[in-house]
Amino acid sequence: MKHTNHLPTISIVTATYNSIRTIERCLQSIRTQNYPQQNIEIIVVDGGSIDTTLSIAKKYNARIYTIDPKKQNAEYNKSIGIKNAKNELLAMIDHDNVLPHAQWLSKMVRPFVENKNIVGVETLRYQYDKKESLLDRYFALFGTGDPFVWYLGRSDRLSYMFDRYNLAGEVISDNGYYIIKFSENRIPTVGANGFIVRREILMDNAQATPGKYFDMDVNVDLIKNGFDTYAFVDDAILHLTGYGNIWSYLKRRMLFMNQYHMGEKSLERKRVRRYEIFTKKELWRLVLAIFYCVTLIVPFYDSLRGWIKIRDRAWFLHPLMGVGFVFIYSWVIIRHQITVHLKAIGIAMGVTTSKPI
Repeated sequence: MKHTNHLPTISIVTATYNSIRTIERCLQSIRTQNYPQQNIEIIVVDGGSIDTTLSIAKKYNARIYTIDPKKQNAEYNKSIGIKNAKNELLAMIDHDNVLPHAQWLSKMVRPFVENKNIVGVETLRYQYDKKESLLDRYFALFGTGDPFVWYLGRSDRLSYMFDRYNLAGEVISDNGYYIIKFSENRIPTVGANGFIVRREILMDNAQATPGKYFDMDVNVDLIKNGFDTYAFVDDAILHLTGYGNIWSYLKRRMLFMNQYHMGEKSLERKRVRRYEIFTKKELWRLVLAIFYCVTLIVPFYDSLRGWIKIRDRAWFLHPLMGVGFVFIYSWVIIRHQITVHLKAIGIAMGVTTSKPI
């Protein structure tokens, strides 16, 4: 692809499905970047929206691909976008992401220009904005929306509790951005919400085809194949999760668990998944995370540490979220085990059913 001002060309891939609430802010923030717009293509892959999502995408000159609603999910949609991308860099900008300032793309591209060994780039943090919802502020302040990910040491963004990079990986240097080298066994949950990667390296060294593409798993593929150097830019991206309350968020997490870990569809996905949030060797970390969440003391202490840095009551959602996650994960696991046993009994009695309880 041709360059303008020697800057790389970028294909921005956005998965949508009835995304009216956030898509305009997302696309507008891309089109107002101080980066040559002729170097940017926006690819929107839609799973059957019945609102005005697609008309808004057309307004911002996006290339639109539509897929069978039965197949639609964020990662499947992205894989279709990746397949049709043409440019040097791929940027995974989700429909609920907003680039917070006009220099964002230029800052994120800089590591690729300066260091040929860097394969992927993310922001160091999520954008913290006092005007956003309590839940969005909590996610930004902690750098994750899952207390288990936090205590397992797999957060993808740095918490505002800390001033320097302390996530997984080995820090190689810090020159306006952190250069990090990862091992395949210690990878944070990278790959979405503003993640940028070299397209040819991804296509040649990772399983990015529909059905095998998962945000985190393609990074496992890359690291296993020796492409283990990433950059975290000292910047942020706004993530508008849009959950009205804690219960709606926890219900969404239950759905996620059913789809990716414990439901019938998850069994198909598990056969092709490469990323593990924890390994058997790290079982102690999971037990410790559960202990922390149930006893409340450590989560409250972490909330207090954060509040000392930034005075925001959103920090104190952490103990409540910890208990909530223990409950929903336990419920999903118990329900799954009951379903499995009932199915086994049914097979033994000559009765088959695939309907979950």
